[in-house]
Amino acid sequence: MDYRASLAQQQQAYVKTAGFYGWLRQHRRLWLWLTFISVALVIELPFLLNNQLFGGWDQQFHVNRIEELYRAAQQGAWHNAISTFTFRQAGLGIQIFYPYLFLYPYALLRLLGVPGISALYLGNLLYIILGCWIAYWCMLKFLQVRQARRPIMGAYLFAVLYNLSGYLVFNEMVRFDLPEAQSMMWYPLLFLGLYLTLKRHRYAWLLTTLGAVMLVYTHVLSAALAAGMVIVVLALGWRDLRDGRTWVDLTLTGLATLVVSLPELLPMLKTSQAVTIASPKLGSMAGQAISPLVAVGYGFGNVTKTGLLTHGVTLGTIVLVALVATWVGFRHLDRFGRTMTTLNTLLFWATTKLFPWQLFEHTPVRILQHPWRFYTFISFFTLVVFVLMVDQVQLRQSWRRVIVGGAMLLTLVTSIATVAVSKPVVTASGYHHFATSARYFDYAPKRSLPYLTEIYQHQAVISQGKQVITKKTVTLMPRPDGTKMVIPTIAQGHQIDLPFFNYGTGYRVTTDQGIRLRPQISKRGTIQVTLPRQTRFVTIQY
Repeated sequence: MDYRASLAQQQQAYVKTAGFYGWLRQHRRLWLWLTFISVALVIELPFLLNNQLFGGWDQQFHVNRIEELYRAAQQGAWHNAISTFTFRQAGLGIQIFYPYLFLYPYALLRLLGVPGISALYLGNLLYIILGCWIAYWCMLKFLQVRQARRPIMGAYLFAVLYNLSGYLVFNEMVRFDLPEAQSMMWYPLLFLGLYLTLKRHRYAWLLTTLGAVMLVYTHVLSAALAAGMVIVVLALGWRDLRDGRTWVDLTLTGLATLVVSLPELLPMLKTSQAVTIASPKLGSMAGQAISPLVAVGYGFGNVTKTGLLTHGVTLGTIVLVALVATWVGFRHLDRFGRTMTTLNTLLFWATTKLFPWQLFEHTPVRILQHPWRFYTFISFFTLVVFVLMVDQVQLRQSWRRVIVGGAMLLTLVTSIATVAVSKPVVTASGYHHFATSARYFDYAPKRSLPYLTEIYQHQAVISQGKQVITKKTVTLMPRPDGTKMVIPTIAQGHQIDLPFFNYGTGYRVTTDQGIRLRPQISKRGTIQVTLPRQTRFVTIQY
């Protein structure tokens, strides 16, 4: 049966039911909206009502990125390659190396007058609702193609559980790695397209491409990890690779993804060739692996504790229970379900200290950074198999409602507990300072690392030849992709090393007299120029 015939059959089988559930079926879209909004609220509402930030591994990093977009947009600039309003106004090139497209909704909320902390939580809420709809649509198509008995209920169950999964919520609310949380929205699109491609559905490669491109523009590392997992899935589905058309579609996916991703990737590659960039530190893989006791015990308890080993990263109760359930119902699964259940278990083992990560410390696998990043795939694949099993055993509708209700109650209690026991790091009054003062070495010119403190303190170095005359703190007046600096009188006619990172090309430096200066890279990795006399201001534009 082809795809269209399968859809038609499922729609014919979907008959009306009398009473309340019949009404829900006739108004399914409204019911889904209410449910997905409820999913977002059980995660976000306690934080919204509290209106404080509780810290997080990457919280200040991403808050500064959002604030940069907002402040640039206030001045009419919607593309800002370097950070001039935030990250201490030193021109750090975060946006060159880190996608920012999906941070714009947070900045737009700020432009609409929503205060900073509320904009963060409201932005998360909107993304959760969007993630629910994407997950629902993808699972519905997947189940319809597989001719499941109850595809709509299965898609509903998957959308709720996936967006309440522990690792996704952890990234949103505890670790506060917003791009990695957002990247999990696109896995259903990517792997649905891949599955349909392997089953030789026409134009499925477009769906795969869409998922891959969205990953690149959300979180490049997640896209790289997803590419590796695609290879694993293709190896597991080798029986479906014997058709030449499948190889053509996979090739089209790869080429189209590369071409559409070039605007994001080319500036990154070009800048890396011009200047040696300081990369984020890669810790020991074995050291970042999770102890089995924490992985299982804290996972089943749905506990995340920021002071615990690797920040208390766990899969959460929902996914761990689903993984156990797929083994309990293993005999009800087909070959696809059994293969994926085995893969999920192996991936879970690979996140723990039981896996010999020390053998991979000096290999390209280190790009993973943290073994527990496999939780993204475990969460997705486990819940896909769980929904297939629920459909296969024909679990009663009342039990499905218990599962959904229990998952939402568990998440709400966890969110309330997190707010209740956590110590606030940022209040509304301190948000402005927090959102502009991040001090990071990531993506700075590597030669700047020994001088970061004085650069971030806006110290200019004034020299005559090779002799340093003095160091002076200068005043910066940020603008989109640039800044205006007040020049000390003593610097006139001398060489000055400005506290502004230099990424090699693309800078225009002019004086208040309209004289264009030739920027050089100083030993601090910053912009260095020789000033004419009577110079009071210097304007840098990237």
